[in-house]
Amino acid sequence: MQGTSRSELARELERCARLCEDTAELYVEQHGEAVPAEVVSGLLLAAAAMETAVRVVDESSPTVPTALMIAATLARDAIDATERRGLDETLLPCVASLRRVVALCSTV
Repeated sequence: MQGTSRSELARELERCARLCEDTAELYVEQHGEAVPAEVVSGLLLAAAAMETAVRVVDESSPTVPTALMIAATLARDAIDATERRGLDETLLPCVASLRRVVALCSTV
């Protein structure tokens, strides 16, 4: 791994997954029934993929590259969904974290 230790990667994935879950919950609270499903589902799918990737990274599984590719793909999808919706102060920190994850996953 180039420049990022496995534990650093796992910590960033875990932090971003929690942030995605928290952001999705807050977004639903703020927007109620008007919340776009693609934003919430995108964030939650990305979080689930990152949680799986954390487990795979921690186990040093041979499937690490595949798990990271899936996490990066779903993170990109979540970014796209939030940008289509329009970034607001609720989404900005989460999108920044998702972009960091995409970059980290791409260097492994």
